[in-house]
Amino acid sequence: MTFETKHLIIRKHEYKDFDRFWEMMTDPIAKKYTGGITRLSYDQRLQLFKEDCDMAFSDEWAEFAIADKENDQYMGYCGFRWSEELDENELFYGFRQDSWGCGYGYEAAEAVLRYLFSNFKHNKYAATTYAENAASARILCKLGFRITKQLIIDNNMADYYIINRENYISIN
Repeated sequence: MTFETKHLIIRKHEYKDFDRFWEMMTDPIAKKYTGGITRLSYDQRLQLFKEDCDMAFSDEWAEFAIADKENDQYMGYCGFRWSEELDENELFYGFRQDSWGCGYGYEAAEAVLRYLFSNFKHNKYAATTYAENAASARILCKLGFRITKQLIIDNNMADYYIINRENYISIN
């Protein structure tokens, strides 16, 4: 499954993406708000990455690679997964630092959310962001997510957002 936006190619991860993905996963600034630096070795993470590349999307998981439309260079990821912790389908995204501040996060998340509501049966998605991550909060609010509560994730205060199909359709 591949689709495009004005600036982006949204597609399955490909093996060629791994080195730029690895750089992002080991960048303490890029990973500050998305779970921290991987604790896996290069080879361990490469093996998981290859398995993800080969795995079909399902009703419980779909993670897209986000690439620059001009050169197909990997910029980040966006997708959803069933979250046991939240007991919801969770929209998530993360980008390399060299892709920040250009609107790509919103552009990718908007396109992926549209795809999810059009192609999956789920009627709502949750998202979380640390309270101090203003850029991510702006993206979620612009998409139509609403804060419903706060919770603690990894000893940090996080805002918990929800969007349902009906609200998404009325906004878009």
